Amino acid sequence: MTRSYDQSCPAARALDVVGGRWSLLIVRELLLGPRRYTDLVAGLPGIGPNVLAERLRALREAGVLSQTKLPPPAPSAVYELTELGASMRPLVDELTRWGMRLPTSPRPGDTFRLSWVLGCLRASFRPEQAGGVRETYEIRVNGDAFHLRVDDGVLDIRNGSAADPACVITTDLRTFMAVGARLVDIQDAVARGLAELEGELPAAVRAIAILGAHPEAIGDRHGIVGAVGAAFRPDRAIGVRETYEWVVGELVFHARVDDGTVEMNLGPAPDAATTVVTDLGTLLQLGVGSLPLEDALSAQVVSVNGDLDAALRMADAFGLVRAQGPVAAR
Repeated sequence: MTRSYDQSCPAARALDVVGGRWSLLIVRELLLGPRRYTDLVAGLPGIGPNVLAERLRALREAGVLSQTKLPPPAPSAVYELTELGASMRPLVDELTRWGMRLPTSPRPGDTFRLSWVLGCLRASFRPEQAGGVRETYEIRVNGDAFHLRVDDGVLDIRNGSAADPACVITTDLRTFMAVGARLVDIQDAVARGLAELEGELPAAVRAIAILGAHPEAIGDRHGIVGAVGAAFRPDRAIGVRETYEWVVGELVFHARVDDGTVEMNLGPAPDAATTVVTDLGTLLQLGVGSLPLEDALSAQVVSVNGDLDAALRMADAFGLVRAQGPVAAR
């Protein structure tokens, strides 16, 4: 049963409705469009069926969502936000922006869903870049499709394919993240076979310009740092406790790994186990998986100052190495 704060205050009343565990995340899922019960279960890993049923009932009674039937040939029930529920979009977007400013620290057991990235896209949207733009972009990542409709500075993101996209971009998650972080141009990704493009290239370029990462959306942290942090694989860093430093041109940043968690920061690390020195082009190749670290070292486009074994552990933790099993820390 949901408990009340019993306070005659609008903020307290709002928290009575959406402040309970899972409630706001249900709203997050429904902001992408109507969802079946099974869709919500998939989008909310860890929620129990009884808890989900209770939260849906409470949100329905509060007028936040409604339940309707899809027409044939798929007459299943779906949940969707009411006008009151949809008006929470700015609140969820602002909460997402605030969360993007927190230190990045993936933990072992953390799950990931593409739909959660879509909330970051909406939070990063720059309406000033979209004035006068009226078109739809469809993106397919690892078999999942979603589309973004821009209408003169207003953005709507929905699950599923679009009826009239100006372009369709098909790629994998790593390339999608790299392009979104402005580390790889969409033209380069297509030319190198990392992405496929149907439709107009200028439309794809506009989509990235409007939606790609920018400093003010991530608390002025450098996009490269965030992109490297996003590639971290907690399961490959269990038992590893050391710091890695990167020097990419004039940019210096480091990652502090502690038993499956990571903290990314700008600047040098006084206690780095190893320092990897390279250029931006090579880092991009490493990041999208087209150049393993071993090959980069052989080609002398990457140099390592310090412990080479630590560099290989770093590469394994961040997906930059051909490794069949965990690389043991010493």
